[in-house]
Amino acid sequence: MSDVDRSEPDHRDPGLPAAGKPENGADMHLRVPGDQENTRWWVLPLILGATSAALLGLLTWQVVVRGPAIAWDWPLHSYVDPRQPSGIARGILNGIASLGGQRLYTLPILVTTGAWVAWNQRNIRPLIAIGAGLATVFFVGYWIKFSLSRTPPHTGIDILHGEGQAFPSGHTANATLTWILIVVVLFSAWGGRPNRRLFRHWLAVAFGAVFVVGMLMTLLDYHWFSDIPGGWLLGGLALAVAIAILRAPLPWPVLGRPTSRPSETH
Repeated sequence: MSDVDRSEPDHRDPGLPAAGKPENGADMHLRVPGDQENTRWWVLPLILGATSAALLGLLTWQVVVRGPAIAWDWPLHSYVDPRQPSGIARGILNGIASLGGQRLYTLPILVTTGAWVAWNQRNIRPLIAIGAGLATVFFVGYWIKFSLSRTPPHTGIDILHGEGQAFPSGHTANATLTWILIVVVLFSAWGGRPNRRLFRHWLAVAFGAVFVVGMLMTLLDYHWFSDIPGGWLLGGLALAVAIAILRAPLPWPVLGRPTSRPSETH
C-alpha cells in the first residue's frame, strides 16, 4: 500500500452548516462551498431586506409629510419631558442606553465577536458580513439623517432641515444590528457554534435588549417616538445585508493556521 494520502480533499466552507475538516498551512486560499449548500440562501435576506427597506421608506415619508405615524411623538415628549429621572437613576439608565446602542461600545463588542468566530472558522466571512452591516447602518443612516435634519425633542421643536439628526435613531439601529448579529454569528447554522436551542434563547434576549434600548432613547427624551422604529428598520436592513453575506454560496479567503513540521530523523 502506498504511503501517499489519496483521500479526497475537503472543500467545504466552514461558514456553512456542515463543517469541514480543518486544513493546515499558512497560505491564503479559497475554499469552494459544498454541493449541499441551500440554493435558496437568498430568500431570508431578501424578505428581511425588502420589508425593512419598504417600511423604512414609508416611515421616512410619514416624517416628511407629518403623517399619522408621528402623531404620538409630541404627546409622548410632553409627558416624559417633565418627568425625567435625575441623579444615580438617570446615570444608570444612560449607561444602559449607551452600552446597548452607542457605537463606541457596540462596535468593539461586535467586531471582537466576529474576529473570534473568523479565527475559529479560519474564514473571514463573519468579518466581511459585520463590516457590510456596519457600512449599511452608517451610509444609509446618515444619508437619511442629513437629508431630513430632524430636530431632537430637547430642542422643544419638531422641524425638518433644522439643527439635528434625530431620524432614524442611530442608537437603536446599532443595537438592532449588534445584538442580533452577534447571536447569528455565534449560534446560527452559519455561526461559529451552531446550536438551535441557544440560538432561539439568545435571539429572544437580543430582541429584548433592542427593545429596551429603543424605549430608553425616547423615554429619556433623546429621540422622538417615531425615530425608534426607524432605527429598528435601519438595523433590520443592515442585518439583511450581513445575513446575505453569511449565507451566500461563494468562495471565501481562508487563512490556515501554521503547524510545526515533525523533525526529520537521520
